[in-house]
Amino acid sequence: MSDFSTPMGSTPVSLDALDASDPTPTRFRDRATPLWAVTISTLFSLGGGVCLFAVAIFLIFFHDLVAVQGQDLVAALLAFGALVPILGLIIFEVGHARALAGFRYIRNRNRVTGRAMLGVFTAVVFGSISPILTVPFAIGAFLAWLCCYVGGRILKPEPAWDFIPAEAPSFLGGRDKRALDLANARPQDASLLQALHTSIALAGLVGGTACASWLVSLDVLAPSAIAAVGVMTYWSTDAFAGFARQFVIPDPESEGRAASVCILPEEDPQNPLPETGLHVHRLSIRKKSGQVLLSDISFSIEPGKVIGVSGDAFAGKSLLFQALVAPHDLPDLIIEGRVILNGHNLWNRNGHDQDLRAVLIPSVPLTVPGGGGRNLCGFGDRTRLSRAQKILKSLVFTSDVVDRIVTAEDARNLSDTELKALSFARALTLRPRLYLYDRPEDGAGEKLIGALANRAIAETQLGATSVFVTNNRQLLDACDKILMLQNGRLIEFADGNEIRERQSTGWTKFVAERDLDSEEALDAWLASHFRRDGDQANRRAVCMIANEMLSIACQSSGDPQAGDTVAFEFKHFAGHCLLRLLDSTLTLSSGAMAKAEAAARTSVEGERLSPLAKVIRDSLDVQAGDGEAASGLLVTIKTYDPRKQQTRKARHNEATVR
Repeated sequence: MSDFSTPMGSTPVSLDALDASDPTPTRFRDRATPLWAVTISTLFSLGGGVCLFAVAIFLIFFHDLVAVQGQDLVAALLAFGALVPILGLIIFEVGHARALAGFRYIRNRNRVTGRAMLGVFTAVVFGSISPILTVPFAIGAFLAWLCCYVGGRILKPEPAWDFIPAEAPSFLGGRDKRALDLANARPQDASLLQALHTSIALAGLVGGTACASWLVSLDVLAPSAIAAVGVMTYWSTDAFAGFARQFVIPDPESEGRAASVCILPEEDPQNPLPETGLHVHRLSIRKKSGQVLLSDISFSIEPGKVIGVSGDAFAGKSLLFQALVAPHDLPDLIIEGRVILNGHNLWNRNGHDQDLRAVLIPSVPLTVPGGGGRNLCGFGDRTRLSRAQKILKSLVFTSDVVDRIVTAEDARNLSDTELKALSFARALTLRPRLYLYDRPEDGAGEKLIGALANRAIAETQLGATSVFVTNNRQLLDACDKILMLQNGRLIEFADGNEIRERQSTGWTKFVAERDLDSEEALDAWLASHFRRDGDQANRRAVCMIANEMLSIACQSSGDPQAGDTVAFEFKHFAGHCLLRLLDSTLTLSSGAMAKAEAAARTSVEGERLSPLAKVIRDSLDVQAGDGEAASGLLVTIKTYDPRKQQTRKARHNEATVR
């Protein structure tokens, strides 16, 4: 492991400071919808519907006893009696909210579902009296479903705030965060659907009253039932229309979710993975359109290591971290693979008590409404808060900063550096076995980064693994191994000292499967070295030669000594570049080289050549045999500087004009 010197005179973290008596691991639950909550919510919703049903029954008594029979003294008693279901409705609604505090989403959805169920039951009761009474509800329910089905696909949802272009620079320039929240708020269903909903319910009222009146004229119903049938038909139709609208309004539970998450089975159950360490197997992510974001990534990390993840921008480093612990949170993406930590699948989620095994610390710290202390300890008890304060002090070194963070009334008002320190300390307090730090240097000072690196090294002595997505030199120097990503592909995972030494000399390395299907990944890696305008010919020439070299390596795949992977190294020079194939199984005799050189020298256009002859024909120089890095091929390829080409072209055009 590389030595790391703490800047500004801070001291390395000792194992004593880790307080081995801390409870480990932390217990937690994933967010879930418990079955008991759904059951209770449905019962409360049905209870409220029964109260509405009872109010309609009182209408029958008012009409029959008071209006028809003239028993005016009963009117007051009926009025007081009707207050019972009305008060019952209030009790059910308040009890629903109290019993399921914090489950507002469940309450709202089950309230609508419960009302719709009672509405269907009411229609069934009416049907037992006369099928005619069910006609208004049946027609209203069908129209409600049809309007929602068609309107949900044709009508545009209404945004919370429909801003004009002139207002955009204000909130995008940071002047109005509330406006930004409104602009990004989830749009509701179209206003026309609400109007249709109300109209269908009123049509149900009219239809129910009309059918009841017609049945009264046929002496099927008593006149006192007209009002009750009309009101109950209105309520039932309105309830079913609300239920149909639920399928038009986007479900918050499904918004921002992955399109699918597929956990691949073990390829060889007879040889299971080790019980310890992080094992990532064939992790791939793609869009619905088919565009690949991460391609077939596999690697293993033993416990007690500090790992760095490096690569160019848009290589997929942050996406990889999110996929390791929270693949379901990648919107509209298709994820497949297998991620195992110490024998447990990190992609499994449930609402039962379990050990916290991995923590993701994103580049933007996560906070929720509440004080700094509660955010710091993850809303734990006093013991966890005390432990969190000790760890926080080991990162920021001053009690004043610790007190300012802990006593903050709203953690969101802390500075970026304070939030960074809070997120680091919270992760360390939770004591998982795997820490995933995504660009920890963003918003953090050198002193804080130095303390974090020392802490990560100390945690490895307790068996924890820390993985950093970073370009920070200090953090990379503290890493045992470095994982290199390029265009969503894993191109190398090797010892940190080896990679640092090679990079200091200008060489880069790519490791791929010994298979012709690796051509695309190899071309993408080489293309990343030629990004200047006008570099197309350079990219094409180097990729063609590299593909032929891959073919040469694949020819030895029948050798039982040949490994499953092949490696390439690349280095740029002025006017040429070097491409080296590293393959210990590749043996090219002097006779084979001479034969290929002769074929390349005498070849004509269209003639079929061996891969080696093509490499010799298109290269400046080819060297085979044991060299600096075992057996293989070292090829020199001519390149040009596109800037000089453009300069010469501009001068030529200028001379032509003159």
